[in-house]
Amino acid sequence: MLDVQERNIIRRYLDAGMTPEAIANYIGRLSDLETPDILLIRSVATDMLAAAASPAAASSSSRPVLTLIPGAG
Repeated sequence: MLDVQERNIIRRYLDAGMTPEAIANYIGRLSDLETPDILLIRSVATDMLAAAASPAAASSSSRPVLTLIPGAG
């Protein structure tokens, strides 16, 4: 798993407009990583990109919302 610092690096590359594949290949070449590590970086970058594009991430509210569901009884 990647730590917070590594995720922040990936986030900066995503914010700069790089694709998850380009990020993984770039970091892999710089750090001389093996294929499984490159695939992990690509997967994490793809997940981060998808999370940023989700409607929940676009919400302007920074506080969680509690929704009560009435019981059937």
